[in-house]
Amino acid sequence: MAYPKITVNTGVALEIIASDTLPIPAPSLPVLSGTASATSTNKLVSIFGNFNDASVGDIVYNTADKTSASVVAVESTTTLELSADIFTSGKTYTIFLGGPNGSSRIESSEGCLLYVGSNDPGMNFNESIQDVKVKTVAGSIVTFTNFPIGHYLPVQVLQLYSTGTDTPVQNNCIAIW
Repeated sequence: MAYPKITVNTGVALEIIASDTLPIPAPSLPVLSGTASATSTNKLVSIFGNFNDASVGDIVYNTADKTSASVVAVESTTTLELSADIFTSGKTYTIFLGGPNGSSRIESSEGCLLYVGSNDPGMNFNESIQDVKVKTVAGSIVTFTNFPIGHYLPVQVLQLYSTGTDTPVQNNCIAIW
């Protein structure tokens, strides 16, 4: 009997946001979540943030707009400087502590399966195909051209790129470990 290369039998999954600069956050990273309380260019301001455990390199998701950035500086317990201007007041966030340069960062041997979804409600999952660009655990950057929606990529993945990945797929994939 042949051994299946893709076996999904875990409860660890994460809705991910495509990025040309940030890897997929490791599932073991501790997180902080909350809501931005002010609008400030390239900053995340949250009066209830308690960013004491945040550090440079942590990955930040704006879960409302499905955008991402990294922490450039910790200005105070309520303010983080980010690599991109992704927040306005009232937007929800998740911060993955220990980001790509931290002690809990994702290692090449810890790649994930990537389920390719779509946000196009009129899409026929049996016929719809999209381009998906990823970085594999071996460091290869590849584009799966005309990949069918509703399937898993046949490689272990470290990063989903926004450039080279079709828009309906960019923020509708699920990483599974």
